[in-house]
Amino acid sequence: MAQTYHTYANVYDFRAYMGGTDHVTDWTTDSAPILRVLEAASIRIDKYAGRSFGPRTATKSYDLGKGALRNDALQPTSNSISYPDYWSSKLSGAGIVPLDDWLITATTVTAYSGTDRATSDTLSSGVGNDYLLEPYNRSPKTILKLEEDTTKSLKAGQQTLTILGTWGWQSDKSATISTIDAIGSTTATAVSVSSGSTTYVGDTIIIDNEQFYVTAVSGNNLTTIRGANGTTAATHSGGAAYTRWKYPSDVVQVCLGIARSYWRSRDVGQAPTIGSGEQSMTYPQNEEIILLARLDHYLNQRETAVNF
Repeated sequence: MAQTYHTYANVYDFRAYMGGTDHVTDWTTDSAPILRVLEAASIRIDKYAGRSFGPRTATKSYDLGKGALRNDALQPTSNSISYPDYWSSKLSGAGIVPLDDWLITATTVTAYSGTDRATSDTLSSGVGNDYLLEPYNRSPKTILKLEEDTTKSLKAGQQTLTILGTWGWQSDKSATISTIDAIGSTTATAVSVSSGSTTYVGDTIIIDNEQFYVTAVSGNNLTTIRGANGTTAATHSGGAAYTRWKYPSDVVQVCLGIARSYWRSRDVGQAPTIGSGEQSMTYPQNEEIILLARLDHYLNQRETAVNF
């Protein structure tokens, strides 16, 4: 999985989770180590799910056909439901392709004539056009199929289908957090904002179409990673508003729980008990697995973020 800059809880969340709101201001020098455990917890979640919950722009390629031509990522696993009507000849013959990731929006879908990629067609979305995305009334999308009246087709071969789009579980954003001073460079990592009081280390913020990953906050000055998650670094006008990505509540809670376990382990290692006597606290050694199991419903490839 390519590098993503989505941390499912920020440093402020972790401080409040561990000590309550009264304790938040006591940890101002611990931002860097807290961020590391939150990033590690988020990576662990992504590895468990086999994908990232946060929105990212990427082009994905698929092999179509049978046998050696079939993309292994499309085969059913013990952690996903089977597609009994979609396998064997129907996979390419009916133009139905289960996706190996959550698709929020498709920007460009390209079908190639074969492995040699001698020619290609750009497919258009919608009824009366070339392809449809399922589920129709819910997001994210997990299946691409040809529209029944299209004159175009999917061809067998390796990397004969590519999809450029925004991938992830959901694209929910917060309300406007603040506004920025002008950013006149595509490489500058320092961002000055009108108020940095509610922007936190570990946030992924969105300014226009660019994502910024916040690694440090000092007053109204942010230190960031530019062009995060497949977006393109650009210049931005002063006064532009910014928001942050929001993640599913259960994913945030699991991230905090795993990060708590990592944070405690730096002092006690793998010992199941902290302290002694009446002040001791015991926690299960398989706590991480118990926490991750709360996300098992996301492993169903047809699980979607919005239900009607």
